[in-house]
Amino acid sequence: MSDVVKAERNNGILEIILNRPDSLNAMNEALIEGLLQRVEEAHAAEVRAVLIRGEGRGFCAGGDIRQFARLLESGQPIPREMPDRLHEMIEHLRDLPKPVLAAVHGPCAGAGFSLVLACDQAIASEESKFNLAYVGIGLSPDGSSSFFLPRHVGMKKVIEIFFTGKNMSAQEVLELGLINRIVPAADLLEQGRAMARMLASGPTAAYARVKQLINSSYENNLHDQLALEAHHICECSTSEDFRAGIAAFLAKKAPQFKGR
Repeated sequence: MSDVVKAERNNGILEIILNRPDSLNAMNEALIEGLLQRVEEAHAAEVRAVLIRGEGRGFCAGGDIRQFARLLESGQPIPREMPDRLHEMIEHLRDLPKPVLAAVHGPCAGAGFSLVLACDQAIASEESKFNLAYVGIGLSPDGSSSFFLPRHVGMKKVIEIFFTGKNMSAQEVLELGLINRIVPAADLLEQGRAMARMLASGPTAAYARVKQLINSSYENNLHDQLALEAHHICECSTSEDFRAGIAAFLAKKAPQFKGR
């Protein structure tokens, strides 16, 4: 596999690393394919949490503008396969039965910001900047941003974010509920890995069912969602982690979950 998306495994954590630093990790076909393959790797039994980060000066600058310019020169539109494969990756990420954390620094724009919105949690450095400036180059959004952003933010604010394409600080994005925590730039990787370790030591099967419930809640009515909750909690009660959690609670000790 191309090293345009690297992967490192350590203590149950799969780090997925965007590795086109010369282009601020802009998304082209190779990077999208690399992300899709690395997300598939996260299904391995030994992986209990995923951390996504970028090499170089930023997390991801969005789509590769130079590639778009070459397409224009040759009279071609953006090939449909490119957003389709990006969206396939996003769906796999949301369906992944493991917690996924993004660690963001520097620019985080367009499809890069969409990727962060699709993750379960996100931590950002205090100097990071976010935007969804698709309209600035005459495009509509992709990568799931039009799905997830309205579920966090009211319609008028969503329209403002998309129409203006303005840069938002980490503090603004935190206040909108789009990231979980801001840390000094020098501490980002250490803090991101600490969060990933915490998630990797948790009850992975229960996390997976939480994700399924949240994903289903967007479409279910109350009756169907309650039925799904009943199903999942009863299924969880057959797990080793449930037994370990109950025993630790009664013994007044910290539980030692195995992800089973």
